Amino acid sequence: MKIGVIDSGAGGVTILNAIHKKHPYLDLVYLADDAFAPYGSKSIAQLQDRLIKIGRFFENENVSAIVVACNTATVAAIDALRASTSLPIIGVEPAVKPAFRISKQRKVAVLGTPVTAQSPRLNQLIGLWKSDSQVSIMSSDTLAYDIDAWPETEDKIKQTIKHLSQDMLAHNIDTLVLACTHYPLVKHLFVQALGTDCEIIEPSEGVTAQLIRRLEASYPEAMHALYPVSSQPEGQIELCSSLGTKNMQRLASWIVASDAISDKRHVTI
Repeated sequence: MKIGVIDSGAGGVTILNAIHKKHPYLDLVYLADDAFAPYGSKSIAQLQDRLIKIGRFFENENVSAIVVACNTATVAAIDALRASTSLPIIGVEPAVKPAFRISKQRKVAVLGTPVTAQSPRLNQLIGLWKSDSQVSIMSSDTLAYDIDAWPETEDKIKQTIKHLSQDMLAHNIDTLVLACTHYPLVKHLFVQALGTDCEIIEPSEGVTAQLIRRLEASYPEAMHALYPVSSQPEGQIELCSSLGTKNMQRLASWIVASDAISDKRHVTI
């Protein structure tokens, strides 16, 4: 069974790694839409049109489901994608619910791209779950894009995280929600800047669990045939980029199961 995973760059690899670790029997097709990056600077209409085109690409790849492994694309355009295809679509939403549950000081920060930070959906989730917590919504218009250019941008990324973390520490934040799938790739830098007393939450396990629920609901017989998992061969990972192959080595460097990579190719969206 083949699953499509989409992000504007390398960020969705955090989701892909979690899926492969938990369910290594699945074949995965990862699309880094570098040619259209950064998503955080695009309009809602542009993102909706782009995701519809990406949906057609994945249909031609004969995937069984699409994981929109990007907070910005999820909040801005996932409804348009769902309306354009019959495939199961799994999105990524800021993990505010578990953050509010575990925060001891009731002081939570949510860090995303500008599109995510300003989205009605984020405010709905916060309003639904925050209870008596104080919430700081923060954004960076460069961090995700700079992470795609790692390691050349490492110093710039460290400075951005240092600046953001100083603001969080000044407000006594004890729980941080990484509301962009790029950010967990540099989680260790947030830990260095914030210290171990600040809990850092990211959504990869929750997205993985939701994917399996949707697959079991949509393809019960096929999923049943995959069990026991231990008897299944390891799935393959195909890496695709809309920009070309020049970023492939950098993209592949984020893949934990690098020996599972079977193909690297340029695609036109």
